[in-house]
Amino acid sequence: MKRLILTVLAIAGVCALSAQTPKHTEWGFSTKRTTHYLEKGHYHASKGKGEIEFVGKKAVPTVGVRKSYPAAEGTRKGDYWLMSIPVENIEAGTTVDVWFPFLAEPSDTPHAFAWEYLDGKEWKPVLPADKKGINCYSTTSKRWPRFLWSSIKLEKGIQNGNLLIRLRHCDKEVTKSSLYGGASGNSPKIAIYDNSTPKDTTRILFIGNSYTYCNEYPMMVKELAWYEGHNIEGVTYQHGGYSIKQHLADKVSQETVAQGGFDYAFLQDQSISSLRIGTSVDQNVVGEMGKMVAKVKEKSPNAKCIIEMTWGRKNGNDATKSKKLQSLVQAHPEFFASYEAMQKVIIANTTAMAKELGVGLSPVGVAWEIVRRERPDIELYVKDGSHPSDAGSYLAAAVGYLTLFKEPFKADTPIRLKPEVAKYLRSVAERVVLKAEN
Repeated sequence: MKRLILTVLAIAGVCALSAQTPKHTEWGFSTKRTTHYLEKGHYHASKGKGEIEFVGKKAVPTVGVRKSYPAAEGTRKGDYWLMSIPVENIEAGTTVDVWFPFLAEPSDTPHAFAWEYLDGKEWKPVLPADKKGINCYSTTSKRWPRFLWSSIKLEKGIQNGNLLIRLRHCDKEVTKSSLYGGASGNSPKIAIYDNSTPKDTTRILFIGNSYTYCNEYPMMVKELAWYEGHNIEGVTYQHGGYSIKQHLADKVSQETVAQGGFDYAFLQDQSISSLRIGTSVDQNVVGEMGKMVAKVKEKSPNAKCIIEMTWGRKNGNDATKSKKLQSLVQAHPEFFASYEAMQKVIIANTTAMAKELGVGLSPVGVAWEIVRRERPDIELYVKDGSHPSDAGSYLAAAVGYLTLFKEPFKADTPIRLKPEVAKYLRSVAERVVLKAEN
């Protein structure tokens, strides 16, 4: 069999630990090394680095829908993508969270796969499977993946070995099989938790855009909840730049919503959409969100919908060059005068929308404003002045967790941040959600 080997790097390693701090270990996909392998045809392994490889009888290496996405052409039944993570000591009963976006072409009909992990010497399904082992399908999109996301609980421990997870083809030949690996959140990720047993399980739907998938924000919510004693079964679909209106017209998005059985649904509109509410270029923002709430309720009648409040751009005017925003910029240039001006409108309009629709609100923008005022040394943005840094996503996750469970944090769960920074961000989230500070 040919083996197309791609790299998975430990981007966070083990955070600074104390007696009260859970061990956080995760692996993420390296775009740079993936591109290097596909273009040059070689890969240099080193101890401590995991691997992603495609194992197939006749498959050849290529690239996916973007140059940095790894892909294999001519893949057949029985071929598989394999994630191999070297570990020194995983105790029996440990829970591992896995995020695995992928595509299969042609995309006119879904292709069947078996998502599995090796527990001792036995391959077991990550999700419930049928008699043929099938437990997931590719999307019918040519550009956007199926976001597989679930947890596994290892019955057997691993001592100085490899944690193995694979995505196996179960039906007809696929022209091209592709993983996502070109942007933060659009790539495979593994996070190892511990062997505790949560007291409850909550099923949550996340619908959003790049603000949602950056830094695997839903995974952050899940990890925070885990160490507070709650398990989250998460289902997500996100598309960069999408508004709720676009989600309503997207087949894959609607298929995701239609899975049903959700306890909660986090709904995030495009980051600037709320600025339009009540203006001459409104685009029916509140009405479209109402339609999405109704769609969720069709299949999940008991679900509580939560609108995710976004944050203003770092300098306010960071968004003014966008062609899609020109009508809004021209109609209301005052919205873009500064971060403070933009955030004020976002907070007011999103709060009013949630009240009008009778749904919940995750007030991330309020917490964001407090952190910017009190701790300007904590960088909440990446270089574009729009998308969140790890700290920004962590703050959003802390607010989201408290919006769900309404209880103060007990554990110290940093997730890629210095414990002091994480503790402060959690405290701001508590002030905003539990004490209604604004």
